[in-house]
Amino acid sequence: MSNSKYRYRRGARRLTGVLAATAVVGAGAVATTGVAYAEEDESTLQTVLETFDPADFAAKAAELPAGLQKAIERDLGISAADYLANAEATKVAAEVSANLKADGVGIEGTAIDGQAVTIYVSSEADVAAAEATGAANVEVGKPEAKDYSDYDFQPAEDLRGGYGYTGYGSDDYLWRCSVGFNGYDAGGNDRLLTAGHCAFDGNDEEMSDVDHIDVDGPIWDDESWVEQIGEPIGAFVPGASQFGDNHDAGLVDVTGSNWDNVPQVSEWGDGEGDPTDGAVTIYDSVDAVEGAQACKSGATSGWKCGEITETETTIDVDGRDVDGFTFTACLLGGDSGGSIIVGNYALGVNSASTHGGRTECDSWDGGGSDFSLGYAVSGGTNNAFDFYGDEWELNVEVNTPVVENATATESGATLSGTVENAGANHRVLVSIEGVGDYEADVNADGEFTVEVDETLEAGAEYSYTATAYYGQYSESEQAAGTFTVEEEPEVAELQVESPSDGQTTGNTRPPFNGTGEPGAEVVLSIGDNEYGSATVGDDGSWTIEPDSDLPVGQRFDATVTQTAGEDVQEATVSDLGIEADDVTITVPEDGAEVTGDVVFEGTSFAGATVSLQIEGTIESSNDAESASEFSAAAGEVAPAQEDEPGNWPGEFEIDDQGNWTFDPDEDLENGEYTLTAMATMEDGDPELTDSEASVDFTVQNDEGGDEDGGDENGGDENGDEDGGDENGGDEEGDDLPDTGSSSMPMILIGVGLLAAGGGAVALRARRNAASNA
Repeated sequence: MSNSKYRYRRGARRLTGVLAATAVVGAGAVATTGVAYAEEDESTLQTVLETFDPADFAAKAAELPAGLQKAIERDLGISAADYLANAEATKVAAEVSANLKADGVGIEGTAIDGQAVTIYVSSEADVAAAEATGAANVEVGKPEAKDYSDYDFQPAEDLRGGYGYTGYGSDDYLWRCSVGFNGYDAGGNDRLLTAGHCAFDGNDEEMSDVDHIDVDGPIWDDESWVEQIGEPIGAFVPGASQFGDNHDAGLVDVTGSNWDNVPQVSEWGDGEGDPTDGAVTIYDSVDAVEGAQACKSGATSGWKCGEITETETTIDVDGRDVDGFTFTACLLGGDSGGSIIVGNYALGVNSASTHGGRTECDSWDGGGSDFSLGYAVSGGTNNAFDFYGDEWELNVEVNTPVVENATATESGATLSGTVENAGANHRVLVSIEGVGDYEADVNADGEFTVEVDETLEAGAEYSYTATAYYGQYSESEQAAGTFTVEEEPEVAELQVESPSDGQTTGNTRPPFNGTGEPGAEVVLSIGDNEYGSATVGDDGSWTIEPDSDLPVGQRFDATVTQTAGEDVQEATVSDLGIEADDVTITVPEDGAEVTGDVVFEGTSFAGATVSLQIEGTIESSNDAESASEFSAAAGEVAPAQEDEPGNWPGEFEIDDQGNWTFDPDEDLENGEYTLTAMATMEDGDPELTDSEASVDFTVQNDEGGDEDGGDENGGDENGDEDGGDENGGDEEGDDLPDTGSSSMPMILIGVGLLAAGGGAVALRARRNAASNA
């Protein structure tokens, strides 16, 4: 492996040559591997994309180191406020994409242009879920992949992130790289992340000791750094570093007594100045998102910014496969292992680039002929969190939680608030003196709520502390406060005095009366529907007048709910019933005399099934009991069985209020009749729905036929000599043939309709004929 190294002879130092060194970017996201997080529920997940107004970040942008502001404006062509707003949008886009993937949506990639997000999905079946996030664009397929086969990526050799360090290898070589991100091992000891290739010398042997390079600006091509080796930092963790097989990650145990483990990345004093002058605080990690604006810190070239061009790819670096993301910021030899950030979020460490041995960035053509590669902190197939598990945890700045509301009653307490710059990887621990410890997750907006389900002493004051955590070892300062338990007033018991269980009424909006807590709200509901509400009066009484009709014809349970502050009571009145209106016959009236073309009319109730039955005695019939049954439908005659009455066709209509009419196809003959109407409801309670009404009436048609012998009851123009009689029969049979022993029949008609709305139906008919008048 051709690396840029310096030969170190004991007793004397001399330069042997400077070869190509590289640095690239790694993507970091909200990861759970390597950090012991509280289990998330759905309330902590970011599921919808957000946009952010740069104006809201103006104050925070002004606090950024001057060097970072300069690098952002120079390399990205945007303001620092725009950069921070876009960084927040990138963070949310990464979380939304990760949550969609966790929910089983096929996510192929996520890209961002400023704050406009494009989500790439596996199939059309995934489009709807991606569109529901509010993405500006959803595409089926993978983002366009760049071919890097023609690019020559070289590894770089090279305690804030970005500081330079040197390592010692076999054959007395030394070389330099850059610090990535500070963190902790599984026991909470200081441990930093850097590039894996920085841990191996020219013979592929793992190095040990690591010393700081004490410079007052980026090294560029200045070889005097070999005379500026400063305090020991520590040593590479044996067996923990890997270069190739898809990884470029290394760990250094920080054992030097002069170093504080701080969650910061150096901004190299105005971009290219003293590394101790100005830093960016790290609050969390972030996954790589295509188009996101990222800045890197490295000992050779200081601060440089660019855009992520591909979120996950495999690059051949000096004959070894390294997985990571590509971006356009300039990286040079010795920048390797340094920090890459998006806003205040850790993205990855510098891995490699197409620097080709350059010692300056003036000729860097980012995105054209030049690219850099970063090894991700989180996200993607391979990253530091997953690779190291609990062997490395990112150190982040955790702001002190602010408890904004603390309320308590004898049955428990609720404390809620916010943690600035915190997200779904954070949690808050609230300790209440004499009660216990309670933990809650922080959601994507930095909000938390702690519920205390313990009996507390009325009127007592309790002290509490609140501490925010990220992982196991990054924690905030404690916030302290007190709350006083409010005495819970006795609440009057809710009582329903009327109606009572099992009661029925014909009023579709019966009033509900009772007593309860003065000033409380009472609500009447049946199932999922509300029917009215009221406020309990000063005397403790209440009345609810339903604002719509209660269910008619079916038994139901009604629930009254009383809410008095935190106290909620319910009372149920069971098996109530609203009686349906009785069926009526309005035409003809009882005792009326009508002509045979009468149209029957009446009323019932919404949703009723109405059937009609008519029987009567024709004027020419006698009182004999003998009868024969038949079936008659329009245009046909067929003998009927005893249990199959005949049909008399006609048109039956009923509207959605239950008003009905029946117009028989055949006029009735002179005689005396009784019409019976019957109403019921499918699936209804017969006690509430079934009713019956009857009227007696007489049919009296005009006397006499026409001059051709026909009459209004069915005779043809040839008169009765051709077989017709006064009832309309002929020799071949008419629509209602006389099948008895006499021409004086009794008629029975039934009509049915199963739902409101009307329609033509057939009447069921029976004809009885007697022998004596």
